[in-house]
Amino acid sequence: MILTIVIGLGISYTLLFLLSVALKDNSIADVFWGMGFLQVAIHSFILYRGKDLSQVLFNILIMLWSLRISLYILTKKLSRRGEDPRYAKWRKEWKYFYLRSFFQVYLFQGFLLMVVATPIFLINSSDPGWGAVTILGLSIGIFGLVFETVADLQLKNFVKTKIKGQIMTKGLWRYSRHPNYFGESLFWLGASLVAAQVSIVAWISWILITLLLRFVSGVPLAEERYKENKSFQEYKRKTPPMFPNPFIR
Repeated sequence: MILTIVIGLGISYTLLFLLSVALKDNSIADVFWGMGFLQVAIHSFILYRGKDLSQVLFNILIMLWSLRISLYILTKKLSRRGEDPRYAKWRKEWKYFYLRSFFQVYLFQGFLLMVVATPIFLINSSDPGWGAVTILGLSIGIFGLVFETVADLQLKNFVKTKIKGQIMTKGLWRYSRHPNYFGESLFWLGASLVAAQVSIVAWISWILITLLLRFVSGVPLAEERYKENKSFQEYKRKTPPMFPNPFIR
């Protein structure tokens, strides 16, 4: 059954790639990231015929997360117009651009998505039960979702009124340079905790997404444009990258 889901996701990413060629915009891959999880959740829920309360609630939580992150990224993209600078740079630098894009951007993202989605497969294929661990995991997931939503809303409101060169240091951003990434990590911690009742393999999801956010596609890329900003460097010196420090004054 997993093979069917993999093929379905592969078809979606292939169609997305063809759309990116027509639009000359690879950054549409970012918008699909959240929707890809929703596709996996719906597909696996139907194939495995999930029906227990823990499975239903877990999939609803995945749906809320996927819709939130996709709408947030789509809104940012529509406000900026054009291809994301990161992808635009690759378009200029890469030889055999379209071939490399298909494998490195789309198929590779699909592979990462499948790994992070491990808790979804586990929970939809085997009911974890409605015990204390499930309740705790779902609670952590909900808290993480709310936390990253609040952080993104605070940043969005700040961007509307900020002066050039000014950085966000208020609200949740006072205690962490990237509280939205912390909330994202927390969400998958909750999901992995619930799924770990089925198999310990579930922890690969939380570990991978946390490492990616902290060391690869999250913090490093987000902070690259601020390396010459003295205010940000001072903020960076006293504020942790992801996990909040509530004792900062």
